[in-house]
Amino acid sequence: MATENGPVMVAEPVVALERPVALPVQTALVPRSPSVVARIGDGLAKGLLLSTGAAVGAQIAMRVDAQLNPHPLPHQMAALLESPVRLAYRNVGDALGLYGIEAGMTTLDLGCGTGLFTEELGRMVGPTGIVYGADIQSAMVEATRKRMVAAGLADRGALHHTGAYSLPLDDGCIDVAILIATLGEIPDRLHALLELQRVIRPGGRLAISEEMPHPSYMAGRSVRRFAAEAGFVFAGKTGNPFCYHMVFTRP
Repeated sequence: MATENGPVMVAEPVVALERPVALPVQTALVPRSPSVVARIGDGLAKGLLLSTGAAVGAQIAMRVDAQLNPHPLPHQMAALLESPVRLAYRNVGDALGLYGIEAGMTTLDLGCGTGLFTEELGRMVGPTGIVYGADIQSAMVEATRKRMVAAGLADRGALHHTGAYSLPLDDGCIDVAILIATLGEIPDRLHALLELQRVIRPGGRLAISEEMPHPSYMAGRSVRRFAAEAGFVFAGKTGNPFCYHMVFTRP
């Protein structure tokens, strides 16, 4: 714009500059190097998974082998029979009470192992009773012998290093025979049960118990089928699929 005195300079309005605003950082999009702790944790997790997988794989392999080629638990693994984990669900006295063990009876523990049940049988039958123990592994028989001696029960019966097919016992001499996690270890189960039919007296009882952690575990329906084929009469069952007890009578 011009005036008489000359051009007038018009100051243009000053525009205030806005201060730069810091943009938010998308932390999720910013790659970070894993810390040492994170790397260790990841390694431990992977190691645990591998160890668990290996343990599960080994357990499956043992079960498949036990089913295809039945065999006793190796005596080198005898400590498992008395591990705290097993004893947590295996109350020896309670189990034998279910089978009707009484003083003065003659009993048989077939597949006696380390004598865990044999020893308690010796106590329950008392000084007038008899307990026989039998196992196909000499090391197990020796372990049971030492146990019975230590418990002061060595004079209440006899131990036999023998299989299940030909027991060194007279016909009809047994009141109660027990098989604890044993039947599944025997290749010819019917043969073994027929032999038990021979040594158990008429009216006597056969008690069979199975536990799922054992590689040779047998389902209850299979046990009943074999027992019926051998001529035993089903008398009752207690427990659950994890650990059960069955009692049969000999006609």
